[in-house]
Amino acid sequence: MRWLFLLALLPNLFLAQVNPTWAADQLITADSKTVTGYVARINLDKADEVYEALQRAEAYFQSKQYQDSQAASSIPPIAFVIYGPDVEIFFKENYRSFKPIVDLAARLSALEVIDVKVCQVSYEREGLDKATLLPFVSSVPFGPAEVSRLLEEQEYSYF
Repeated sequence: MRWLFLLALLPNLFLAQVNPTWAADQLITADSKTVTGYVARINLDKADEVYEALQRAEAYFQSKQYQDSQAASSIPPIAFVIYGPDVEIFFKENYRSFKPIVDLAARLSALEVIDVKVCQVSYEREGLDKATLLPFVSSVPFGPAEVSRLLEEQEYSYF
């Protein structure tokens, strides 16, 4: 039974890898009339996951559906709520280590495609100082609570 499920998903995964805008196109057409915003789904402890999610956001921004939806209504930026050890990506002292991720995030933030927020509990646990937070990043008291708030109260959907 598992093999049938995997075989059914395999063509979709292949298409998403070959054409990154395909996944973004599918996202928009699936539920664009009822979605008030999107929150990025990112696995913890994997900086590569953050970069992949940013690339999906960039593909979404470049898609025709995004351009059409922006003309029709104002969709808020995709919320990137980062918590856990990955918060270190968005602090000045770590810029060299995470340059490709930070540069893409800064560009998408400037274009108002994304809104990056980091968890205060997480960065304090990592010994990071809010004063060295990159200027395009804001902080929230507790990351998981912010994700829940966006999904439940603001009726966001996962990106």
